[in-house]
Amino acid sequence: MLISAILVAIISTVCNWWPNHLITRSWLYPIWSGFLVALAMGEPLVGMQAAAYINLAYLGWITAGGTMPGNLPVAAVFGTAMTILSGADPSLAVTFAVPFSLFGILTFQLTMSLNALWVHRAEKFLDNGNITAMRMMNYIPSGILNFIVTGIPAFILVYFGAGPMQQLLDAIPDPFVSAMQVVGAIMPTLGIAMLISFMGSKKIMPFYFLGFILAVYLNLDIMAVTAIAAVLGIVFYNTGFLDTKPKGKEPT
Repeated sequence: MLISAILVAIISTVCNWWPNHLITRSWLYPIWSGFLVALAMGEPLVGMQAAAYINLAYLGWITAGGTMPGNLPVAAVFGTAMTILSGADPSLAVTFAVPFSLFGILTFQLTMSLNALWVHRAEKFLDNGNITAMRMMNYIPSGILNFIVTGIPAFILVYFGAGPMQQLLDAIPDPFVSAMQVVGAIMPTLGIAMLISFMGSKKIMPFYFLGFILAVYLNLDIMAVTAIAAVLGIVFYNTGFLDTKPKGKEPT
């Protein structure tokens, strides 16, 4: 468990550390970060299921205008770890993830506020022409801070949390568990609704319902639906069906 706790602490730190965006933004999303946590804890199947539930709930997650409805990396890492530790059904992962997501807002605000100190220090190095020190000041202090704020709590959760989490789960009344399962079922629906509100249009929405029909009524798996979507995408792209530019005469 020590190795797992260390690995989860590293994953939590990297997921919340901004330089990871230089590699890939997929670190932010539960389907990837939660999967890594599951591998580190030796429960890839359960962890992937839990991460998928969390990812579905946050499909419409976006930070716009400085607002942050939740800390997705914290929700992914801690929610997946909590689900595995407690032995709960993966469908309950969202109910574990949401409180951690709200807690993650506080950690995000704390790290952003303190990171301003390193920016001013980096500016001084830049004024003195020390490019290497300026770059290190942008990377190292923020990494250490994220390890303290998110990495250490993740380590504590994984290393010390198995027993207490199981006791807590056993102490939860059955009606409350049922209520949490209802909430867990509603959250993915809310995430899908938010996604539709962002991308919905008269030309795109029919494809959404087509995918639903293929998956639910024709029982096609995700790869078959993806292949059909790829073919339709190529056809409609070549025919200009989804072209949203206003039609008019070409300039002479």
